[in-house]
Amino acid sequence: VCLAHSFEELRQPYGAGDVPLRDVLRHIGFALRYFRWWIKKTRIEKKSAFIDLLCAVPLQQIYGCPLGGIGGGTITRGWRGEFCRWQLNPGLYHYETVIANQFTVCLRCKGQTIYQQVLSVERPSSLQGWNWGYCGHYAFYHALYPRAWLVYELPGQSVVLTCRQVSPVIPHDYKDSSLPVGVFIWEVENGRDEDVEVSIMFSLQNGTGAKEDRSGGHWNEPFTFQKDGERVAGVLLHHCPAVNPFTLAISAREKAGTEVTHVTAFNPTGLGREVWQDLLQDGRLHSPTGKSRPTEKGEVTAAAVCASCRVPAHGHKTLELALAWDMPCVHFGSKEKLHLRRYTRFFGSEGKAAPSLSHYALTHYEEWERKIEAWQNPILENSQLPSWYKSALFNELYFMTDGGTIWMEVPPDCCAEELQGPAGAGLSHLLPVLQEYGRFAYLEGQEYRMYNTYDVHFYASFALVMLWPKLQISLQYD
Repeated sequence: VCLAHSFEELRQPYGAGDVPLRDVLRHIGFALRYFRWWIKKTRIEKKSAFIDLLCAVPLQQIYGCPLGGIGGGTITRGWRGEFCRWQLNPGLYHYETVIANQFTVCLRCKGQTIYQQVLSVERPSSLQGWNWGYCGHYAFYHALYPRAWLVYELPGQSVVLTCRQVSPVIPHDYKDSSLPVGVFIWEVENGRDEDVEVSIMFSLQNGTGAKEDRSGGHWNEPFTFQKDGERVAGVLLHHCPAVNPFTLAISAREKAGTEVTHVTAFNPTGLGREVWQDLLQDGRLHSPTGKSRPTEKGEVTAAAVCASCRVPAHGHKTLELALAWDMPCVHFGSKEKLHLRRYTRFFGSEGKAAPSLSHYALTHYEEWERKIEAWQNPILENSQLPSWYKSALFNELYFMTDGGTIWMEVPPDCCAEELQGPAGAGLSHLLPVLQEYGRFAYLEGQEYRMYNTYDVHFYASFALVMLWPKLQISLQYD
C-alpha cells in the first residue's frame, strides 16, 4: 500500500517545482525492497505474496452469486452458469472456469430423445462429444444474494427451465448459515400438448481446476443417505492433496416421480462420448456400483448425477440438486495448528459429512427461503427506497461469505490466556461467547490477504451488528 501511494505521489507535481531528489530515492528504495521481498516469497519460498503488485488478478466481469454459507469456503457460479472461482482454502482464491462442471438437459417424448443440450454458451476444446453452444439469447440471469435465478427458454421445445440457486445465509442463524452447501432447484414448465420426460444432469470435476487435480490419488464413489423418510443419492468426489483434503458431493433428492442415476467416474479431458451417449439413450445414467480407482499422476476424473421426471402436458414439476463440500479441518500457511470449521460442531470433523450435508440442504432449503424472504421482503416492498439501494444492500453482502471468511470453533477446554496471552485474562467474561459462537474473521479484500483490518471493519461492521451480532462480539474480542 505504501508503494502504491508512493507511485501515486510521484505523479503529482510539488507545486510549481519538481519532485525533490530525496523523495525520488525514497520511492526507488520502496520499489527495490518490495521486489526483493516478492522474489524471496514467490520464487524461493514458493508462497503467494499477501499483496501481489506484480501479478494482480485481471478484472473479469464474469462473476455472479457465490455458493455456500459463512466461513466454510465458497464456489462462485458466474452469471453465465459457469463455476469460475474457488475459495475453499481460507483466504486463497483460485480463478478457474472448470469446463466439466455443467448442467445438461435431456428431453424425451414417446420413448425418443428429442433434445439434449449442455446449458452453456461455451465451445471448449475438451468434451467435444457433448452438444455445446447454447444460444445466450434464450437465457436470463438474476441475482439477489444469497439467491440467484437462471432461466432457459429451450428454443423450439416449448419448455422453460428455471434454476433457482440458494445458499444458507440467514440473519441470526448461527448453525445453518455456517454450512458449505448450495442447492439448485430446477422448475420445469412444459408448454407442449404432450407429456415430456425431463432429465437434468449435473457433472463435476474432482477438484478446482488447479494443478493438484492432476496430483493423483483422487477417487469417487456413489452414495445414498436416508433419514426421516427422505432419501438423497449422488456421488462423493474425494480430493486428497497433502494439505487440507476435502470431499465434494453432487446429489439429487429422490421422491415420488423422480429417479436419480449417476456416473461414478469419467475423463473430463477426453471427448466424453460415453457419458453423452449414456444419457442420450434413455435419459438416464447407468449407475455403476462401487468406488472408482484412484487417479494416476497427471490424470483427472469427474462424476455426474442425473435427476429425471415426467412432466404432464402444460404442467409443472421440480427437480432438486445440491452441491456440498466438506473440508472440516484447515491449516494455515505455517501449519502450526489445526483449526476446525464452525459447521463441524453439527456435522462432525472426520471428513465424512458430505452425505449428511447434502441431505440436510435438500430437505431444509424451503425453510431457508422462507426466512430469507421474511428478511428481505420488507425492504424490497418499501417504495420509498430506490432500486439501486435495495440491490446494493443485499448483493454486496456476498463478501460475508466470499471475503476469505473463516469461522472456527474454539476448543471447549480452552482458556482466555490460550487465545490472547496474558491480556486475554481481562476479557475472560467474553470467553463463553466465543466457545458458543466461535471465532470469526474476514479479509480486507480478495487481493489483500489481511484478516480483520480494523479501520476497514469500522465501515463494514454494520452488516454484522444488524444480522449476526454474536460474530461482531467475537471479532471485537480478537
